[in-house]
Amino acid sequence: GAAANLRPGRNVIAVRVTNSTGPAGLTLGIFQSYFGGEFETITPTEWLCSDKLAKGWNTPKFSAKGWVKAKVVGQPGDAPWGEVAQEVDGPRRSQMLRKEFELPAEVVRARAYVSGLGYYELRLNGFRVGDDVFTPGWTQYEKRIQYQVYDVTDLLKIGRNAVGAILGNGWWSSGLGWAGGMERHAKPGENLRFLLQLEVECTDGSKHVIVTDSSWAAHLSPIVEDTLYHGETHDARLEQPGWDKPRFDAKDWQPVKIVKDPLRKLCAQRGPTLRVTEELYPVKITEPKPGVYVLDFGQNHPGRPKLTVKAPRGTTIRMVHAEYLKPDGTLERANYRSARVTDTYICKGSGVEVWEPRFTYRGFRYMQVTGLPSKPDRTTIVSRVLHSAPPMAGTFECSNPLLNRILKNVRWGQRSNMHSVPTDCPQRDERLGWMGDAQAFAPTSIWNMDMALFFTKWMRDILEAQQPDGAVPGVCPNVGDWVIGPGRSAWADAITIIPWYVYVYYGDRQILEQAFPGVRKWVEYMQTKLSKDGLYEEPTWGDWVPVEPTPDRPIAAMFGYHSTNLLAHMAQILGKKKDADRYRKLAEAQRRAFNKKYLKPDNNYVTATQTSNILPLAFGMVEPDRQQAVADNIAKDVKKHGGHHTTGFLGTAFILPVLAQHGHADLAYGIVNTDEYPSLGYMIKKGATTIWERWNTDQMGPGMNSRNHFAFGSMAQWFYEGLAGLNPDPEQPGFKHVIVRPYIVGDLKWVRADYPTLYGRLASEWKREKGSLRLRVTIPPNTTATVCLPARDVARVTESGQPLTQAPGVTVKGPEGDRLLVRVAAGTYEFVIQQ
Repeated sequence: GAAANLRPGRNVIAVRVTNSTGPAGLTLGIFQSYFGGEFETITPTEWLCSDKLAKGWNTPKFSAKGWVKAKVVGQPGDAPWGEVAQEVDGPRRSQMLRKEFELPAEVVRARAYVSGLGYYELRLNGFRVGDDVFTPGWTQYEKRIQYQVYDVTDLLKIGRNAVGAILGNGWWSSGLGWAGGMERHAKPGENLRFLLQLEVECTDGSKHVIVTDSSWAAHLSPIVEDTLYHGETHDARLEQPGWDKPRFDAKDWQPVKIVKDPLRKLCAQRGPTLRVTEELYPVKITEPKPGVYVLDFGQNHPGRPKLTVKAPRGTTIRMVHAEYLKPDGTLERANYRSARVTDTYICKGSGVEVWEPRFTYRGFRYMQVTGLPSKPDRTTIVSRVLHSAPPMAGTFECSNPLLNRILKNVRWGQRSNMHSVPTDCPQRDERLGWMGDAQAFAPTSIWNMDMALFFTKWMRDILEAQQPDGAVPGVCPNVGDWVIGPGRSAWADAITIIPWYVYVYYGDRQILEQAFPGVRKWVEYMQTKLSKDGLYEEPTWGDWVPVEPTPDRPIAAMFGYHSTNLLAHMAQILGKKKDADRYRKLAEAQRRAFNKKYLKPDNNYVTATQTSNILPLAFGMVEPDRQQAVADNIAKDVKKHGGHHTTGFLGTAFILPVLAQHGHADLAYGIVNTDEYPSLGYMIKKGATTIWERWNTDQMGPGMNSRNHFAFGSMAQWFYEGLAGLNPDPEQPGFKHVIVRPYIVGDLKWVRADYPTLYGRLASEWKREKGSLRLRVTIPPNTTATVCLPARDVARVTESGQPLTQAPGVTVKGPEGDRLLVRVAAGTYEFVIQQ
């Protein structure tokens, strides 16, 4: 009956969520994830959990502007917005803020709407509110700052209450970027801010709104230093017990300052928050020098320590971090560059003390500890793993232990580099949102985790970082043009590629609508920079850290075509026919110009490197009658290199599917089924527990050499889509129609994988048996699939014991190459193919 309510033009879908068993926001998040995208009219949640809905909430024109009554407050001596206090050189000192208030009756409902810059931790009556960390999250702060909403009903009481907050620097004012990490960022030493609106309803019918204003008081916190790169120092002797509880004596606290509103671009939390997801205990403890203990946590990961100690007052315990060790068993920290990555705790000397940093993290496997009163055991220091925490998604497993271990490393690399945005690394003085890395790895990340809201949020950051002329930075959030300069192909093209992947894998049309103006501006910007050959050949970083380099200008031209072509597809999907026609013609002109300039008579592109041939095939730039020859040249080069790839970040993302799709699946499998250099298996043989930045990280110097990058993990996409054979169909996105095409290769005996699509569980499992192959697939409700069976003779295939032509729900479409194509409806099917 809903069709009767639809009309031409703009429509709205609205849902009122009520929960008796859990937070309404959880249900809303599930609803958003299921349908994809975001619900713009309801993300301002000040009215979401109240019985009285705002007028017009379910209409397209609803606006929630004006609901914020709170003032933005800062520490005493605060400087104006956009200016740095004169006495400050570097990050600000952490602050504590507080206020007490009265409630006349029991609390029926209470919601805290809270934000700040850089980080805040909210406290009520002595308790921490929520389990999110590093709130409000990292955005393009000049354009948008998130707020979070917490149900705090159970933390309030009749009578006197106290609310407090601890503020730290974080991405906002730690200083970001290398070369010391301080002077380069736009806001080193920028003042800390806080905003709170606490709305309370009591049993007597009264309503109360407690807000940040001039009645709040501030004091320096016991955290005497906190930065992302250098760590945190906490002097427990400076603690003020009870500061966040009622009736605390705050006579030496100072009034806060009302500051000009830097939170004028408030928006509700977009993507998943950061959380502690597990704890790791040391697997080995050594003492390479007297009193110097090294804890090996067995896994490179993103985290921070949690210390439990009993020691005399003034005892200073230092925890330093590293990814690997020197020959003498102490830490090797050269690849952290200027980042000190040191946490320091100064004991207060009163019983057992438990402490962990609030406002910092880093990537590490090893921790070196000094100052402990006695040798630590496994529980003295544990590591708290933290990252943006969307739900885990797909699973993959096979008979080859090496591939299973590779995927484990890929997953850890992904978790290590999801901190509000996709970062390049979690350890050194960088940790920036490099966009080329992220777009290359995006499909793999989607298989591993539910990335829909994470990428939707980051896409907003990218659009807001775009320059007025359409140029796009290479990192996002953009921390200054000194890092990169605009318009670097493959990095800037994330503005096009990320929304396209979200559309293909989640069926989210809305992200295309939101991104389209920015993508068009980017493509039009490239049109103003075309070379005399009609190609976008501006400088870029090319195929980053390859075994064999490919010139960067042809790569720029390839991605220029790719973005233009994808823009034409987006316009077609969105019903923008004139735009679709325009950009299709522009893309075709670039394709022809590229082939004329760079394709040689021997069917090699540019310098005949693997990447120079892979990208034109992957992007659909090669004429059909030459595609196989170009692919065969890639295969020849792989064989020439002993069965190895020579690709960097960009080529690696496509080499396995390109080879497999052109008859070289066994060669693709060989690339990942080896522990010889260069390979993911080589990293594992050398002790890696994540993915390295370079194929030969163990042989290179420390200057640009992370042991925890995710980019080369893009190969794992083929585990799901090639070996298990689960593929989305861009023509019917979001797995509305699935293409199941498994490759039965090498020494693999069995493969199984599944994925929670928006429609339900999608699964594929195959197993070699004596004289036959058994393939079991599960297709979710309300979807269909084309199964590409590795067979040609219908008579040699059965489904659930029946001849294929008689199986319910199966339609035989016929042979295609070396495959037999069948169309299936939703359900579970078991095909047996006689060999």
